[in-house]
Amino acid sequence: MEYILLGVAVGTLAGLMPGIGIFASLLICYPWMLQLSVAEAFSFYLALATTTQYIGSVSATIFGVPGEASSLPAVTEGNTLYNKGLGGDAISGAALGSLLAGLSTVLFLALLSPYFDYVHRLFSTYAQAIVLLLITLIIIITANKNILISFGLASFGFYLGTIGCDSTDSAGICNIPFPYVELHTGLPLVSVLGALFVFPQMFKAYEISSSHSSISYSFSFISQLKQFIKNISSSIRGLVVGFILGFTPGASTVLSSNAAHRLEIFLQKNYKQGNYKALVGAESANNSAAFTTLMPLFILALPLTASEALFYDIMSIKGFTFDNVLNKDFFFNVVIYNMIIINILAFLVAWPFAKYVSILYKIPYLFICSVVFCLLIYVMWILGAKYFQSWYFLQVFFCLLPIGYLLRKYDLIPLIFVFILQDKLHFTAVTIKDLFFGWT
Repeated sequence: MEYILLGVAVGTLAGLMPGIGIFASLLICYPWMLQLSVAEAFSFYLALATTTQYIGSVSATIFGVPGEASSLPAVTEGNTLYNKGLGGDAISGAALGSLLAGLSTVLFLALLSPYFDYVHRLFSTYAQAIVLLLITLIIIITANKNILISFGLASFGFYLGTIGCDSTDSAGICNIPFPYVELHTGLPLVSVLGALFVFPQMFKAYEISSSHSSISYSFSFISQLKQFIKNISSSIRGLVVGFILGFTPGASTVLSSNAAHRLEIFLQKNYKQGNYKALVGAESANNSAAFTTLMPLFILALPLTASEALFYDIMSIKGFTFDNVLNKDFFFNVVIYNMIIINILAFLVAWPFAKYVSILYKIPYLFICSVVFCLLIYVMWILGAKYFQSWYFLQVFFCLLPIGYLLRKYDLIPLIFVFILQDKLHFTAVTIKDLFFGWT
C-alpha cells in the first residue's frame, strides 16, 4: 500500500507541474525502482501513471496549462468554465468522469483476462516483430508534422543506441565515434534521456508557463454529483472511445481525449467553448485509454509509449518478463486490485483535495525546474557510481544538453522510444529479414 501512496504522491506532482510528467518522474525514480520487488515496482508505476492522468486536468482547468498533452481539451473547456466562476463544476466533472471510466475499464479488462493467454499465443516471434515495427512506424509518422524530421530523430536515437561494444558478439563489434575508453560501455540511458527528453520538455513548459495569484472555486458535493449524473452519457461515450483508441501506438491518451472532445462538440447543435459535456467526455476517454494502453505491454511485451518503454527497461533489468503478467493471481492481485485502489485515491486528490494540492502552484516554476534538474544530476551520479562511471554519466549528459536545447521545438518521442528499444528493434529487423528473405 505504501508504494501505491508514493506513486499517487509523485503522480500528483507530475500531473500538476507542466513539463515534468510521467517520463521525467520515472527517470528520477529510476535508481530507486531498481531496488523494489516486481510487485512494488508495478504498484508504484501504475499509481504514478494513473494519478498523472487525473491531476493533469486540474492544472489545465485552473491555469490553462496542461500537466499532460492529453489534458489539452481541459484547457479549452475547463479553463473557460473556471474563468466563468464554474471551476468547481469543471474539476468535479473531470474527476467523476475519470473515476467512472477508470473503474469501468479495469473491471471490463478483468472479465476479459481469461482470454489474454489466447492473444499471447497468437503472437509468435515473427508476429511480435512485425507489430513492434508497425508501432515504431506509427509513432514516427504521427510525432511531428514533418515525417522526415521524425525519421531523422528516430535514426539519431538508433545510432546513439549502437554506440559502444557488443559484449555478446564473438567478434567484439564496436561503434566508437571517437577514442574514449568509457564509450565502450555505451551511452548511459539516464544521461541520454535526461538531456534529450526531460530537459527540452521542461524548457518548453517554462516558456509557456504563466503565473496566477488566486486559486478559488466552489466545492458542492451533492449539486456537482447531480450535474455529473445528468450528463453521464458523455462520460460513457468517452470511456468507449478511450477504450477503443487506447490501443493506438504512440498517442493513445492524446488521441482518445481529443477524439471524445470532438465527438461531444459534434453531437451538440449550439456548442460554445466552456462546455461541461465536452470536458467530461474528453477526460473520461483520457482515463480509459490510460489503462488500455498498458495492455499490449502486459500481454505482448510491446510498449506503446516512451514511459512504458522506460518501465519495460527497468523491469527487464530486474529479470522480469511480461509473460508473468498473464498469471491469473499476479494480474488480479497486483494489477486489477491495485488499479481499483489507485483510481479511488487519485479521484480524491483530483476533486475534494484539488484546492489544497494546487497550492503547489505558488512555488515559482523556475525553482521547480532547478530542483528537477539537480535531481537528475544526482540520479546520474548515483547510477554511475555503481559502475565507477559517475563522471562519465555527467559528461554525456552535459555534452548532449545543447542538442536537447536545439531540438526542444520538436516531439522527441521517436528519438527516445527508438533509443530505449534499440536492441529490441535491431533484433526485430533481423527477425523480419529472416522471415521475408531467409527462405531459399
